[in-house]
Amino acid sequence: MYKSQNLKWILLLLIGFIILSLYWLSRSIALTLYIDNNVRVSWDDESNKFFITNDTITLPHQISVDTNPNQNTHEKIPQFKLSHFNNEFTHLIRRYLTPVTKALHEDISINDSISEHILRSGLGLEPYTTEKKEDIWIENGVQYRPYPFLEKADNPFYTSEFEAFVPFNKTDFFQRDEKSLSRDITNKKIILWWQHKIAQAPITGLNPLRACPDFPCVVTSDRKYTENSSALIINVQFVNNERPPPRRLDQVFVHYQIEAPFNYWFYGYIFDPSKGWNDVFNWTMSYRMDADIVTYHGIVRRRRVEKKKNYQDILAKKKGLIAWMVSSCGAHSRRQDYVKELQKYIPVDIYGKCGPFKCSRDKDKDCLQEITLKYKFYLGFENNFCKDYITEKLFKYLDSDMIVIARGYNTYSRILPSEIFLNTANFKSPKELADRILYLDSHDEEYLHMLQEKDKYFAVYEDYPLTNVQPTFLEHRYEAVAMCELCQRLWNLEKYSKQIPDMEAWFHKKEYQCQGPSDI
Repeated sequence: MYKSQNLKWILLLLIGFIILSLYWLSRSIALTLYIDNNVRVSWDDESNKFFITNDTITLPHQISVDTNPNQNTHEKIPQFKLSHFNNEFTHLIRRYLTPVTKALHEDISINDSISEHILRSGLGLEPYTTEKKEDIWIENGVQYRPYPFLEKADNPFYTSEFEAFVPFNKTDFFQRDEKSLSRDITNKKIILWWQHKIAQAPITGLNPLRACPDFPCVVTSDRKYTENSSALIINVQFVNNERPPPRRLDQVFVHYQIEAPFNYWFYGYIFDPSKGWNDVFNWTMSYRMDADIVTYHGIVRRRRVEKKKNYQDILAKKKGLIAWMVSSCGAHSRRQDYVKELQKYIPVDIYGKCGPFKCSRDKDKDCLQEITLKYKFYLGFENNFCKDYITEKLFKYLDSDMIVIARGYNTYSRILPSEIFLNTANFKSPKELADRILYLDSHDEEYLHMLQEKDKYFAVYEDYPLTNVQPTFLEHRYEAVAMCELCQRLWNLEKYSKQIPDMEAWFHKKEYQCQGPSDI
């Protein structure tokens, strides 16, 4: 009997140990960020550290963690130090796509709670001081410098706090390939916008790349350089009756897509074999995470130092409730129907072609300042519900003194924490959303708390004039850094050479097609 009791206790202890081990193992798996097929970052609860591991190389680094002094929750949130990602191991990571962005979008094991935890923790941009004693941010080889840096200081229309900059490092640029390091880079490779956006200002002559002017590439939209170009970027949204130009064997054709697929149905782009486009492309450049070169509208990261503002003064000047700037009155997402239903319960002031309030597109920054000052909330509604497609308005208005209300297909928790914006997906109906807005409107303390929480974060995006005729209307895109990756690929062509046999099949992948709304 004594032996059986001992055996019983041993079995119970063994079962308990197995359950406990499985629990900690599951936590470890859940908090592992796979940066690519080899590199991953894992949280270790016992040592209170993040570790970088690699399947082929033993990395001597471990990431120390400090408690974030700005965190108001009872939980200790770690501050991650990833500076070595920006130095000797950058070549292991997909160039210039931020590791955090890639992990949050692609790792299905990361749930909403963990992704928000990561964003609140400050994982990503790392403060860095240059040799000239300049304070900048850096992540995966990309520096974010305070404006003005490359942009002209007298540009009154630039609204972003930071400018992206990628310094040239020949060793990194050639991915530590000993044979390539001796290559002559005097003759720069030409990147041609063969088919640009129709309203885009022409790029005359041969110009340095905006975010990486020291890279051995130049960019133009002048077709006289077609024959001598290394890469032709074709914005497929605006290709109509033209056929592909004659090409050299070493020329790269890049399929460029920055808008949601639904928009292309209106611009006559047809995957017709008789037009000769469907099998000519080599690379894809898109907001989609499965593209060869990813270009998206922006990223959101946590500040290391919080902004100091007079929030009571900000609140006192707000006389309006909700603003919405919109130029496309009909949209596949039926956003206009959602707003119409919302207006049954609360006022929504609509600016632009679709409403009574006028704010000319050639006064983009003035409109932003006016709306920011006057309103408490801004509708950042997608015109299409498509995987990976995030409206630029989410990033553009995040740094304003308003709370953005988002509506779209994507899991926004992988972009920004839930306490700093409102997501229509969290409300059963427009009426329920209206009730929440009215509650915040009548409870100043809670509304101001949201503003203060929001100001712990900032958006990094790019501003540049859309046309020479109306230089005050800005595009908000994140493609300048993507052009740096394109340049690097061209100089390492043997590693990236490929042909896409069926462009239509890629474009029409089922998971990337736009979905109809289910909330209206």
